[in-house]
Amino acid sequence: MTKRKLYLFIFFLISLTMLSSFSYGDIYIRQKKHVDGVTIMGRTQPSRDFIVQTWLTPDKVAIEDAKSKTVIEFDKNIITIADHNEKTIMRMPMNFSEITDQKSSDMSKEDSEEFKKFMDTMMKINVSVTKTNEKKKIGRWNCTKYIQVMNTGMGEFKSVIWATEDIDVDRELYTKYISAIKGTMPGMNENMKEIIKETRKIKGMEVYSEQTTEMMGQTMRSSTELLEYKKGRAPASAFDMPTGYKNVEF
Repeated sequence: MTKRKLYLFIFFLISLTMLSSFSYGDIYIRQKKHVDGVTIMGRTQPSRDFIVQTWLTPDKVAIEDAKSKTVIEFDKNIITIADHNEKTIMRMPMNFSEITDQKSSDMSKEDSEEFKKFMDTMMKINVSVTKTNEKKKIGRWNCTKYIQVMNTGMGEFKSVIWATEDIDVDRELYTKYISAIKGTMPGMNENMKEIIKETRKIKGMEVYSEQTTEMMGQTMRSSTELLEYKKGRAPASAFDMPTGYKNVEF
């Protein structure tokens, strides 16, 4: 159950935290990320710095770093995760209801109840965004500071976000992406309007952010910095999965 829960939670966070990113259309983003070391669930993870490359298109998203590659296909409602360390590929439906139904049927009564309880807890979400009067130039971009706090059943996620309006944003695709994400996460329909309202307070593209996460009695810190942003057609290979990897079930 632990590994399944972690994968679910990772996908959940990807979906939610990319609500604003999904408004930028067909683009390439390269970011530098830092994650502090932490011990959680008995496992110690050292601090690390790595590069994340993302392609956003009208129907697909590809996110890759040295450890993994994630491809979200909105037209097929499928998310695929390649683990470069384990040399495995895992596919799952984007629809959380389908995931819950499939996994519950394969579990014992006790595990099924625990799984459903976990899902119910994870769906308790509240997001608030506050725009500040602080401004500064980061790289070549003029930025404004925002404070975003996301409270979930799993913990609190606080972000200090510096965003710029110097980069053009494609707002037409915003509604499409939001609708697609909304359909994947039952339990969020009730507060989705408020979540969208809050995340849209962040104007423009995120240039730099610092995240503090309080979860499972631990404090985790990380940062993300925009290195490159460009518009252009994504190569087909951007959405290909590695060859020679073993397919595993979720």
